[in-house]
Amino acid sequence: MIAMRTGTALALMLVALLVSPVAAVTITEFPITTAASSVRSITAGPDGNLWFTEFFGNRIGRITPAGAVTEFTVPTAGGGPIGITAGPDGNLWFTEESGNKIGRITPAGVITEFAIPTASSSPEGITAGPDGNLWFTEFFGNRIGRITPAGAVTEFTVPTAGSGPMGIAAGRDGNVWFTEESGNKIGRITRTGTVTEFAVPTSGSAPENITAGPDGNLWFTELAGNKIGRITPAGAITEFLVPTASSAPMGITAGSDGNLWFTEDSANQIGQITPAGVVTEFPLPTVSSNPLFGITAGPDRNLWFAEEGGNTIGRLAFAGTSEPPVPTVNPMPALSSLAPNSATAGGVDFTLTVTGGSFVAASVVQWNGTARPTTFMNSGQLRAAISTADIPTAGTAQVAVVTPAPGGGTSTAMTFTISVAPGGGRKDGRDRDHHGRAYGHDKQYQRGFQGQEHRDKSHDRDRQGQGDEDRDNDRD
Repeated sequence: MIAMRTGTALALMLVALLVSPVAAVTITEFPITTAASSVRSITAGPDGNLWFTEFFGNRIGRITPAGAVTEFTVPTAGGGPIGITAGPDGNLWFTEESGNKIGRITPAGVITEFAIPTASSSPEGITAGPDGNLWFTEFFGNRIGRITPAGAVTEFTVPTAGSGPMGIAAGRDGNVWFTEESGNKIGRITRTGTVTEFAVPTSGSAPENITAGPDGNLWFTELAGNKIGRITPAGAITEFLVPTASSAPMGITAGSDGNLWFTEDSANQIGQITPAGVVTEFPLPTVSSNPLFGITAGPDRNLWFAEEGGNTIGRLAFAGTSEPPVPTVNPMPALSSLAPNSATAGGVDFTLTVTGGSFVAASVVQWNGTARPTTFMNSGQLRAAISTADIPTAGTAQVAVVTPAPGGGTSTAMTFTISVAPGGGRKDGRDRDHHGRAYGHDKQYQRGFQGQEHRDKSHDRDRQGQGDEDRDNDRD
């Protein structure tokens, strides 16, 4: 651990009140302890704080909603931490672009590193997947990596050679989505590693980062195309032009206000885009602060972003106040029934209707501890897509609902019964039939053998009778 500073106590905090046709916002900037640290990415942690990476500083930083900064040194010298995300295990996970490793840091600041099998792969973005693992991009390795909370790494090759996978995010469809900066495509990878690619309409747009939107689609930035893209789970892409020319949009996240928010590196602005595609821009107080990849919705419902040029962490608060609004605490979900509550082993895909209470839009149905594509119907009902792969054999499955922080939690699980397929006992019947037929065949064979033996004996008697007749002729 390096040190702790409170930006508000150092008079380096800059505040700008900006009035727009959409909303009044207050932008506050907090300095980072290590000079020229090159802060890159930022994410909300499970501890109610924000966590960020310092590429040149080779540190992981933590900042409280009040602006207190603490830094932790990465063990590998020159590791170059860049992407960061909250993991399903209660820790933070990050990529080390130069060190070619994946790092894990506990909320207390203890760091563990895991080497990536492919040398010089240049890991960039990282996200928590729907399968309970972490997924990351390898820019030069041209692969998508998966690492378990225990540290086991698996890699999957992207079909397009030299595609330069960069940003990555989990979709509401149960898959993981990523950008291909050099390939100019958006990729989708299933939990089993099957990759599908979709070409971005604007040539050479350099898609950079990607996030899941509140509308069920994925949203991404086009660094060179100066656009914000939207892609449906089916692969249909729509693009929206950023008003400021050559703004270099980079990072993107879903905000607590139901819109998408993104950084404009060259224009030195934060942009907001509604699900309908209406863009509003907010200039930053510090000139040439260069907001890069990092922007996230904080546990305080504000937007937090990383400013590489300014060596600061920015906070964008709504309603014209720099004070964080009181966060909405999600209720604990409750489960009361499943429909259907049973299925046949090896059956077809089906929709599971989960009934209960205190569900929110971010609630997800888990099947044996793994998230399934979930549709929010209302506070008392969710629908989850269950595939035939989830019911391969007879037995039971545990179904629960998970609601993220703040608040939230995991409901008490209910049991789903997977029964034996109709006629599943016919195998024994077929075996008995088979043995019966075999036994009958043996009997027929025995009867046939006995008949042949009888014919042979008759033939012997005939031969014996013929011999007697021949001897009588000789006597005559």
